[in-house]
Amino acid sequence: MLRRLSYVFALAALLVNSAAAQVIRFETSVGEFDMVLNPTDNPFLLAHADNMVRYVENNSYNSSWINRADTGFVLQMGGFYSHTRRPPLTIDSTRPMATFDPVQGEPAAENPGLSNTVGTVSLALPGDGMGGTNQDAGTSSFFVNLTSNTFLDADFTVFAAIPDMTVVNQIMALMTVDRTTDPIFGAGPGNLGFTDVPLQDNGHQVFIKRAFVLQDTTAIARAMAGVESTMALSAASFDDGSDVAPLSAAPLPEPSTGILLLVGLAALSMRRRSRTNRCGQ
Repeated sequence: MLRRLSYVFALAALLVNSAAAQVIRFETSVGEFDMVLNPTDNPFLLAHADNMVRYVENNSYNSSWINRADTGFVLQMGGFYSHTRRPPLTIDSTRPMATFDPVQGEPAAENPGLSNTVGTVSLALPGDGMGGTNQDAGTSSFFVNLTSNTFLDADFTVFAAIPDMTVVNQIMALMTVDRTTDPIFGAGPGNLGFTDVPLQDNGHQVFIKRAFVLQDTTAIARAMAGVESTMALSAASFDDGSDVAPLSAAPLPEPSTGILLLVGLAALSMRRRSRTNRCGQ
């Protein structure tokens, strides 16, 4: 009951404070999707929202590639430039990804109102060397939850939501390739950051062409209306104790970029535990 009330409160806060939210548009080589930062206007998430805006305004995501689309968990991106399968030469993919100071973690379990459910976004994290996560080390890499991943709440900060999952699901419908055997990428076996790299029909990886803060008030209002539905769907899942259904029938993924998403939860099934133990920055 308390959890249900927290979600009701979160939705009310969303309606009251929607004007304060910022919306980031990601234009990819497959299509574009929007991300609403801090949709519940939670003061604890301001640092995470500012962190994302800082990378966006620095053009850090431009020409980075989506590195993992592992069916059944999350889609992750934001940490890699291309080594070889890159977009047209007009996009600069030679410079390194700039890294700002990491933000302090605010795990969803300690922030009632947002949870790792369908359509929400969390910051990817490196491992702490002891089978857990370093919650205060998130930078540019993030993942989109594609199913109910509430077991991540104890470690990962949900700081945004995707109002329309159409393009995310289109990316998930692509074939994937294991880059861990490609010496150009320099990744050894077991590096989940290169295991399920989505490929377009032309053999190119999926790139973020550019990311920018939306200024169009109509587009912002549309994004906010969409994210309200996403949040309502997430809240409803806790009302009856069931998992949240995907927003479409397209396949779902799991995270792992330049950051390792390490989650050692003994109660998880072997499959989920092995995934989360390697997902990350």
